[in-house]
Amino acid sequence: MLVLVIVIESLVMVVPTGLIFVWHHGSAKFPLCSMSTCFNFSRCNCKEQLLVYSYNDPAPLNPPTYFRGFPDSQLQTSDPEKACLFFVYSDTESNENAWWWQKPHLQTLPFWNNGMNHVIITFADRWSKTNPPAESIGMASIMSTELHHTAYRGGFDISIPLPRLQQQSPPELASVKPFQRKYFATFKGTRYLSREGAFRSSEAFRGMHNEKDVIVATTCRQETNDKLVRWQPWKATGCEEDQRVYDSYDFVDLLNSTFAFVPAGRSPASYRFLEVLSAGAIPVLIADDYVRPFESLIQWERCLLQFSTHDLHRILPTLRSLAKEDVVDRKCYCQRVFASFLQDDSTLVRSVILSLQQRMRS
Repeated sequence: MLVLVIVIESLVMVVPTGLIFVWHHGSAKFPLCSMSTCFNFSRCNCKEQLLVYSYNDPAPLNPPTYFRGFPDSQLQTSDPEKACLFFVYSDTESNENAWWWQKPHLQTLPFWNNGMNHVIITFADRWSKTNPPAESIGMASIMSTELHHTAYRGGFDISIPLPRLQQQSPPELASVKPFQRKYFATFKGTRYLSREGAFRSSEAFRGMHNEKDVIVATTCRQETNDKLVRWQPWKATGCEEDQRVYDSYDFVDLLNSTFAFVPAGRSPASYRFLEVLSAGAIPVLIADDYVRPFESLIQWERCLLQFSTHDLHRILPTLRSLAKEDVVDRKCYCQRVFASFLQDDSTLVRSVILSLQQRMRS
């Protein structure tokens, strides 16, 4: 089969002729900045709390973010003269509905000062969805769930996780030891037929399912998939069989697994990340160019394993080759990380504050 790869942005399309067109989602290119060149330390009195002035309240996203309680915290100030940091929550409904040239200019913010000491906070699955052109942010830093190493400004920007969903695993599940769990490795979620995350449709990913100790249950039932299949029905190949497998497994039951796959979807970040950690499973990230959350606070290499979307064939052999002691140590560290930095909204907000303080000390 002739394969043609075209790198543009954010679309994967298979046409009837067998040609494969791949648009890779490119990361935004922000201005070069660091704490030494784009931050005014004189605004921040180290003897007092790190005070924050917010231009707006966190957007009422679904699910709501853990920042929703921040406006009532002791760190919030209504006096911009006292503020060390200025928060801009960009995921507003008006920003999401506006075309890129219609999004509000940050320069119109009353205390913008070319972005000095400003933090743009976004949970959008791509920068352009709710944010202005990357080159227009001046000296502002980014706090985002979608940060890529190719654009990440280490020690300046902060990667944060997506919020936890409402579905919770039984509390006792977290204490079940590795290899005493029902499954070895699992995943239950959407199979994307186009755009980012299309590798979930690959035989290399879905083929890891063996109906025994490794379960990969995917569904094609998703709004974007449904629209696509209406005019490209061949994209739905295998979807009926996938749905049969998907319907035969319970999501919470599959969390009773030593390892849990966390594959990238529309962006490298996944809601599944905190779900599997809360259940005591070891995350297996499948993502490219992804800056993991709170990297200045957490030694992720001691907890999770991460693979490129091009290395799916290596995942199971690698997991099965791990020494039992290594797996036990990873789970133990994962649980400590979850309890210390990720377990609920207040813990997540505290981790955000610690990350902001950490970059001022670096």
